[in-house]
Amino acid sequence: MVRVKSEELKPGMVVARDVKNIDGMLLVPSGCELSERQIDILQAWGVTEMEIEASEEQAKAHDPLAQLPPGVAAKLTADLRARFWNPDEFGPLPAEIFRLMLLRQARRALAPPKP
Repeated sequence: MVRVKSEELKPGMVVARDVKNIDGMLLVPSGCELSERQIDILQAWGVTEMEIEASEEQAKAHDPLAQLPPGVAAKLTADLRARFWNPDEFGPLPAEIFRLMLLRQARRALAPPKP
């Protein structure tokens, strides 16, 4: 399962988790194969990203941490933990913030150097 931005969605992708609006109304059920029309509707509802079923290769291609050498990924994680708190102690929201910050650091590490 990978998280994909709505502008990267393509017809034929399979939804991994139910997609609901802020009121809890089901927009697309899990297991549904997306059509162009459904993608347009999701974007109209303001869905910015969603989870899609993916093979291990596809998941790795979307995960910047998986693309880094293991030592670099471990160092990024340790550096981020040293600068902040232990996100696991405070519940799912801080853990998600930590995960997003780590992904951002991984993308920066993978980006080509600026001239």
